[in-house]
Amino acid sequence: MHRVYLACGTALAYLVLAGLSALLAYSQADAWTVWFANGVTLGLLLALRRSLWPAVLAGVFVAALVFELFIGSSLPDAIGYALIELVTALLGAWLASLIARLPLRLESPRELAATLAGALLLALTGALIATAWSAWSHTDPVRQVFHVWFTSNLVGALLTTPLIVSWLQFRAKRSGGLPAPAFIVGAVGAVLFIGGLMLVFATGGGRGLKGEFAYLPVLFLALVALMWGTRGATLVALLGALLATACTVAGRGPFVDEIALPGDGVLEVQVYATAMALTGLLIAVLSAAQRRALNAARDWQTRFEAAIGAHRLLAYEWDPRSGRLSITGDAQALLGVAPQSLRSLADWLALVRGDDRDRVNARFELRAQGDGSSDTLDYDLARRDGTALTISDESRAIRDHDGTLHRIVGIVRAVAA
Repeated sequence: MHRVYLACGTALAYLVLAGLSALLAYSQADAWTVWFANGVTLGLLLALRRSLWPAVLAGVFVAALVFELFIGSSLPDAIGYALIELVTALLGAWLASLIARLPLRLESPRELAATLAGALLLALTGALIATAWSAWSHTDPVRQVFHVWFTSNLVGALLTTPLIVSWLQFRAKRSGGLPAPAFIVGAVGAVLFIGGLMLVFATGGGRGLKGEFAYLPVLFLALVALMWGTRGATLVALLGALLATACTVAGRGPFVDEIALPGDGVLEVQVYATAMALTGLLIAVLSAAQRRALNAARDWQTRFEAAIGAHRLLAYEWDPRSGRLSITGDAQALLGVAPQSLRSLADWLALVRGDDRDRVNARFELRAQGDGSSDTLDYDLARRDGTALTISDESRAIRDHDGTLHRIVGIVRAVAA
């Protein structure tokens, strides 16, 4: 039953985007200047496991067949077009799978590259098949068919595929979601983005704001991408593309009189919108990758600190060039001092008992010149309450690939008296 719902939902999404494309660019030609529906197929194939692909393909085939029959195509033409949709999407998903492991989540540059490559192959193979079909049937000029089909399908796939991939990962959370300040800043960016586009496309044909003003909205889309991530960036970018395309179709904005050939202005404005969308998507993906790396590092640090504390150990990292020292562990319980008070080697040496201090200082100087081998030293520390604590200090020199000393790291444990 789940697969039936998936097929029906896929068909509905395809028909909605196909109908929206028809409102903006209906034509009797073999290729339309606006086509958003192909991203449904590619997006679902990239975001779902392979066992669900048959349901997706069935839904797309039925929807494409029904849509073509609805706009007046013959049954053989409708079947042929539906097959083109399936074949091109499968080829795009195959190429994407060679670059990144499916299903995608759009959380890394590799996954973004896989999405772009899949969309490119989808558009290219579809354009080649449609051009061959047009040449065989002697309907439209083959060069125009290839140009329009390739551009509109590439633009449509790049606008809708990332949207579907990113939103399929959405799960409602009771906590840990988007913070209120980030939501507000992102909302302001979205309003400014849409407002900027309305300003650019507010005037009649060819008299809109051009040049640097036409790309001013991308700054606000970047803000949305940073605050809302891939889901927010793809949604706002698609809304902006629809607004810009609708204005151009209505004869408003800077792209109306730019191109002499009919329909090319609509293609140009979509390329413009897609360039902004890809910029926002790239920013969102890079930001997501950075956040994921930071979260992983934070989790690792939490586990490390918990393990160190559970075994009553201290870990340190010492930079010989600056003398800076970083302590991890419960120094308060072990030594009677806060870790924040041990910021340099001099602070640490101040805890060493007088008869051991010169020996420990000399050993640290030797460590700064070591070759990376392990080094163990036992000595006494003076706790804050005046009692002595014998410790075992095990260290190792960490060097860069060129042999330059990077850090001295070590573990300190109490030695039973």
